[in-house]
Amino acid sequence: MNTFVFTKSAQKQFLSISSLAQTQIKAKLGLLKNYPDIIKIMKPLHNLEPATHRLRIGAYRLLLCLKSSHQNDQEFWILKIGHRKDVYK
Repeated sequence: MNTFVFTKSAQKQFLSISSLAQTQIKAKLGLLKNYPDIIKIMKPLHNLEPATHRLRIGAYRLLLCLKSSHQNDQEFWILKIGHRKDVYK
């Protein structure tokens, strides 16, 4: 089972986006919670430390950090949420 934890700054960013985008993000994270091989869906990031992966949801991107990984249990911290044109700045 995959776990997603929002940092304080990501929580503020999440609450500042539209309710439609919030609904899309909640739905996608709900689907991915029990996805067996989630790493294949996420794109790895190389030059944006401490973020290790990104997840695309519509026009928004979630920058995540893999904190712990056990056999089928993985914990991701959501570091940043933003529109695709601004999130990598």
